[in-house]
Amino acid sequence: MSLIDRLKQSLDPLRGTPVATREEFAHWYRQAKLPQIRSGAFLTMLLYFVYTAIEQHVAQDHQQLRLLVHGLLVPAVLLAVGLMSYSEAWRQRMILLLCAAPISAVLANLAFNSGNSDFAYFLPEIYLNLMWTFTVSGLNLRQATLTASISTVALVVVSLGAELQDGLQWLHLGWILASLSFGFVCAFVLEKAHKIMFLHQRQLALSASLDGLTGLWNRTHIDQLFSDEIARAQRYDTRFSVILIDIDHFKQVNDSHGHAVGDSVLRQFAKLLSNSVRVVDQVGRLGGEEFLVILPEADQQQALAVAKTLQRLVRECEFKTVRHKTASFGVTEFCVDDSAQSMLDRADRALYLAKANGRDRIEVL
Repeated sequence: MSLIDRLKQSLDPLRGTPVATREEFAHWYRQAKLPQIRSGAFLTMLLYFVYTAIEQHVAQDHQQLRLLVHGLLVPAVLLAVGLMSYSEAWRQRMILLLCAAPISAVLANLAFNSGNSDFAYFLPEIYLNLMWTFTVSGLNLRQATLTASISTVALVVVSLGAELQDGLQWLHLGWILASLSFGFVCAFVLEKAHKIMFLHQRQLALSASLDGLTGLWNRTHIDQLFSDEIARAQRYDTRFSVILIDIDHFKQVNDSHGHAVGDSVLRQFAKLLSNSVRVVDQVGRLGGEEFLVILPEADQQQALAVAKTLQRLVRECEFKTVRHKTASFGVTEFCVDDSAQSMLDRADRALYLAKANGRDRIEVL
């Protein structure tokens, strides 16, 4: 990896990851930001009430408009943002309001105060607004940057024509730059930290779902996938099948060659299974030498064809030390009233028949 690529990777930990992973992060990040959005909106609403009360004693003009905007409209928008954060259906509108609120507040400040001799006294609200957009609002970095940029453009355009002394005008522009810089850096660092946290959590979740020996899905995760597939089949009236597989006479491998060889056979067998099914199929180890393959959108005949292919590949495979092994297969298709347990029991009965009838067989129930 080149120096430039390493630099880009350090700036964006998600660089190079699949689109699905980035979309998963975006959803996760929105969910993680909700408490911040909610608490930030409610706290800012309360602070605007305080600001309005002080403003009424300080401002020289536009008393009723200031009361309407700062004491009613802005708090109402912030209240709406906080309430919308509780509903998934309102999230998109909530983000739009969250982007519009700081821009509107800056424009209101400029409309009320630019051109007045006491303009400088009301500028801190704008500096706080820029920082708030980046660090408190809960917007992601891209949304916050766009929102703050629009506010800044309006602010600079108006400020250049405002009645500020030359020194104060430069100081004002310096504070704008400082607010933007600190806000952007804080938002960037926080979002990068969230990306790293997301990747670590994702890796931990994946590790907890994998069988330590074979790298296939473990019993807990394959059971969850099985239940999810049944729920999908019941909801959308789709087909799917499963294949339960057991390596024949596996105990003899451990007894004759030791557990290290047995583990090697299990790893080689697991790799054979995972490399021989479709991308959408799920392969897991239930325990010992027993494996389960979930075949979405596959009926009994299609599952039987897959089982025959796997049976042939197992027969042809030359395992380390033990050379040739066989396996028994139990195949079953989802029925309307099936639960995960009833379907697994039926596959288990089919597997038992295959073993009882001589092993290296496929039975369908």
